Amino acid sequence: MHIIKGHVLGVVDKGELEKRWAIVAVQTTSKDRDGFDVTQTIKARVFGEAIKNGLQNAYRQLVGTEVFMPVTCSVNTQYSSIDYLLAGLPLRLQEVRPQPAPNPAATAQQKAAGAN
Repeated sequence: MHIIKGHVLGVVDKGELEKRWAIVAVQTTSKDRDGFDVTQTIKARVFGEAIKNGLQNAYRQLVGTEVFMPVTCSVNTQYSSIDYLLAGLPLRLQEVRPQPAPNPAATAQQKAAGAN
């Protein structure tokens, strides 16, 4: 299993009734050896039990946010490409908000009050 870090672009439902499947698209950005940004769209497919359990819907709620997407990879020799299969729930990065700086005057007053 591999983990892909990127922003969720969207979820597209495919197929009909008994042969439903979906595609989850994630956009990744990295740097090449010369320092230029390289943007790539990874499309992971969802089949079988995963589609019945609604695994793709977890990603549908996170469109536009940054996630870690677990996938399994296989080589498609017919098309000379890599196929990605969604392997689990998204691991979303939690936003860390900066804490306000403490007020030195208030801190001094608290220390003085505690000393009495």
